Amino acid sequence: MAYRTTPKMARRKDEHRRKFVDSAIRLFGRQGYHATTVPKIVAKSGSSTGSFYFYFRNKEDVFAAALESLGERVAAALNEEIAKVWENPLLQMKAAVEALMLFLAENPDEARILIVESSGLTPQLEAVRRKIVSSHARGVQNALSQLSRRLPDMDAAVVARCWVGAVYEAVYHWLETPAAERMPATRLARAVAEFNLRGIGAPKEAL
Repeated sequence: MAYRTTPKMARRKDEHRRKFVDSAIRLFGRQGYHATTVPKIVAKSGSSTGSFYFYFRNKEDVFAAALESLGERVAAALNEEIAKVWENPLLQMKAAVEALMLFLAENPDEARILIVESSGLTPQLEAVRRKIVSSHARGVQNALSQLSRRLPDMDAAVVARCWVGAVYEAVYHWLETPAAERMPATRLARAVAEFNLRGIGAPKEAL
């Protein structure tokens, strides 16, 4: 008789794997990639080394899973806010910037993984990171293409990457600033959104 995985068993496997990913996110975000080890992830998850290697090949593999999970969560947060202003591309772009900024500010472990820790590691991890960044840039580029008749002439692909780069650099600086000296995250989000919108020549009513 063929062995079959039941829906209940599949859910339990997903939950077990998620526990490893969540534990890895906390450690990678607070201790960094190089200081985090598989034994530390296993200990924090409350599971076993054997279970870890059932789901992941090594530390690089679980870091990639953490990045992919982060990309999905960011996309969900952006889509939720964009849906509220679906009829106006400029307001969608503003909502997307503010949603991304606030998500990263409210989830500093995840922000450090995406913006700080994932940069310059291995080709596999760089590919995952670039996939996330490129998805953000494509969203901006698509919106700019829809607005091409209402805005100054520009290279949408280049501008989209400048737009995303401004968000990432602002969050990086915010994370590196001592907590007591940081401006409120909502103020930071509005400032970057307005900067980006001015940069593309958006009308004042969109700011």
